[in-house]
This record gives sequence, C-alpha cells and structure tokens, in this order.
Amino acid sequence: MPELPELQIEADLRLNVTASTGESTSGRISGAGNAIRVDVDRPDILFGAVNYADVGRVADLLTDAGISVRVMGPDGPAAVIGAGTSSRIGKAVTGSSAVSPAPRAAFRLVVTQPGIRIAALAVPVVAAALIALRRGRRR
Repeated sequence: MPELPELQIEADLRLNVTASTGESTSGRISGAGNAIRVDVDRPDILFGAVNYADVGRVADLLTDAGISVRVMGPDGPAAVIGAGTSSRIGKAVTGSSAVSPAPRAAFRLVVTQPGIRIAALAVPVVAAALIALRRGRRR
C-alpha cells in the first residue's frame, strides 16, 4: 500500500443518521490536526446504521493516515477509531483492531453480530453443562 501523506483536518459539521429501524440521531463532527471528534446523541443508532466491515476498512485507512476519531455520547466515550487504538473486540467485529469500542458499545456490537452472538451465548451453556457433569461425577 502506498504511504499516505500527512493529513491535517479542520472540520465542524452536523450529522443526521437514520438506521434501518427508522430511529434517528443527530450529532456534530469537529476536528483539528489529526484528531476528529464525533459527538452524537445516540451512539447505539449510529453504530446500528453502519456496516461494520466498512468501519474496519475506514479505521485502517485512518490509522495509516495517523488520524484518530473519538465517538462520544451523552454518557461519555463510545469508541475510538483509527490511530492510537487497538482492540480484540474491534478486530472480531469489524476486521480491524483499530476500532476500540467502550465497554457499553462493545456489548452492543457483540450482541448484534450473529456469529459472535452465538458464541457468546454458547459459552455460558457449555460452562453450565460442564459444571453439571462435574457435580454428577462427584456424587
């Protein structure tokens, strides 16, 4: 991949997003230098309206360009995307470790991904079965 030139950003934009469920949220995108901040009223709707694989590809491009995007909700940080972050959950869900969801957002991402959701549900079931088997052997 060719090396990207250093980018400097100056931005102040309004954002309106409608998910496939019909729910909407609004926010503001601002930034200077190599840092972008996305303040949004409902991060859950924003995350529900995007293709996670596309987010992963964009995160890798942002990392290559040295740009970091912080997504903020009313309760604080929702995610960091791009330069300076690394997450196994982000890698599993988006294909890029340069997507680092905050714990609340990570839970939402996990439960909305069918393969990951099945694995997350299977772990407690398997653990309960193993505990039951161990107890049965002790008697």
